[in-house]
Amino acid sequence: MSQSVLISGGGIAGSFLGLELAAREIPFKIIEKKSFTSSRDVHIRSLTLNLSASERLEQLGVAIQSSLIQRMKIFDGSGSGRLSFNCDEANIDYLAKVFSFNDLREALIEKVESSISVGDEIISFKTMESGIQATLTNGLTLESDLLVIAEGRNSTLAKSIASENFSKDYEQVAKTFLVEIPALDSEEAIQVFHEKEIFALMPYKNGTEMNQFSVVWSMPKELAIDLTPDNISTHLQKFEKKLSCRIKVVSELLSFPLSAHHLDDYCESGVCIIADAAHSIHPLAGQGINLGISDAVILAEEIERAINSDKDIGQLAFLKKYELRRKTLNASMIRGVDFLFNLFQQDNPYLRLGRNSGLKVVDKLSLLKKNFILHASGIQKI
Repeated sequence: MSQSVLISGGGIAGSFLGLELAAREIPFKIIEKKSFTSSRDVHIRSLTLNLSASERLEQLGVAIQSSLIQRMKIFDGSGSGRLSFNCDEANIDYLAKVFSFNDLREALIEKVESSISVGDEIISFKTMESGIQATLTNGLTLESDLLVIAEGRNSTLAKSIASENFSKDYEQVAKTFLVEIPALDSEEAIQVFHEKEIFALMPYKNGTEMNQFSVVWSMPKELAIDLTPDNISTHLQKFEKKLSCRIKVVSELLSFPLSAHHLDDYCESGVCIIADAAHSIHPLAGQGINLGISDAVILAEEIERAINSDKDIGQLAFLKKYELRRKTLNASMIRGVDFLFNLFQQDNPYLRLGRNSGLKVVDKLSLLKKNFILHASGIQKI
């Protein structure tokens, strides 16, 4: 029984799904509207993949430069509270790896490029007895047993089959750039919650540079407007004081608006949605890309299971198995991150005191920390 998958979107999640299908010898085609030309700015962006996603990349033959995160420290910038995680606490090799967005995307594209069509876009689709018929911007139509929507946050196709049950504009902007900090451990990630700002540092190898870190700095929109390359050093002083180090900016500053959303359904007959098209999340936990990759892995497993059972991969019953395995976990992560964001936005001195005390207490609970590490690493899953 020969069945095929049509993927709308050739970003990291869409390409990763293609690679998963290729490993299972399942025919697929990716439709991507944008070319894959890289730019200097793209090298500034980084992605943090948990242990599970990183290991799966290796198993699929994707080997590119990365930086290990062995330890992580979290600070309450407005108090003395702190929390630390170490891979040894959960008996795993590392917590996560940090990749160049550009390098990872190019490596995935190279693996699946023979099955990618660039320059067109799927603008509509309809269900037929034989599966799905998709119409492209150039007027051509393609038929497939299953259409997977792996587009971005504002996917029109995704919105045509599902509505949002959660949507939030955080009224914040994430500034991302590269810095050099010789005084910091090159295998340690750091996160500082300072009033309404969240400052995250991830070790980042971008060539041969040493002690280089990737910054994701979430801040209110008003501060983002005022922040410039000329005055950034002044704004970084509070984090330098907290971390007892000097922070040297070595790249341009990129900006991204921050929001979150979650769809009430991931599929209908012959069609399903994965990654950012189905859900987005605040970056404070660095889990956005990991949720998308987990979607791709689980969907590929269900597609393979349906084919091995000689069943139609577009059947809603099979697609709902993917939704069941992913939707609750994704919703829990989105809501949990939203709760943490709100917790650290509070100015109430009593809440701040409780927050600091809570961090210190949790830091001493080894079993709780171990379970958190295993969950964040992607090891504990359905």
